[in-house]
Amino acid sequence: MHVGSQYTVGIHTLLMVAFFNEDRITSEIVATSIGCNPVIVRNVFTKLSKASLLKPGMGKARTRLGRPADKITLYDVFAAVDADDADGIFRMYTVNTHCPVGNEIHDLLSSRFDIAIRSMMNQLSKTTIADLVSELPQEKRCLPEVLRQ
Repeated sequence: MHVGSQYTVGIHTLLMVAFFNEDRITSEIVATSIGCNPVIVRNVFTKLSKASLLKPGMGKARTRLGRPADKITLYDVFAAVDADDADGIFRMYTVNTHCPVGNEIHDLLSSRFDIAIRSMMNQLSKTTIADLVSELPQEKRCLPEVLRQ
């Protein structure tokens, strides 16, 4: 099963903005926290912004969530950054249609894979960014110096 890394980058970004809500969170700060190139985070920022999940701050303005954290689900993040990959979670190979198994395998599995994907999306819809923020250590809500630029 494959879901792109932009999905977890998107969740990480929204969690940082929600958790460190008094600080100015930039793509560089998120990238430092993740340990990746800021360009990757900027691409995710763009997708989250287009989906109205994030409002990047311009200049010295703080980046904010596009709506309250309890109204942003993990499914919303998936839909914003990886929705194009949803159909590719279960990739099927080319088969020999002269084989009775090969001829039927796609039909046998496609409805089951569709059910699995719907179930996963349903579960992702039950967890919000606020749920995850509530599980983080609240005494550490100050942005660590190591992340400041």
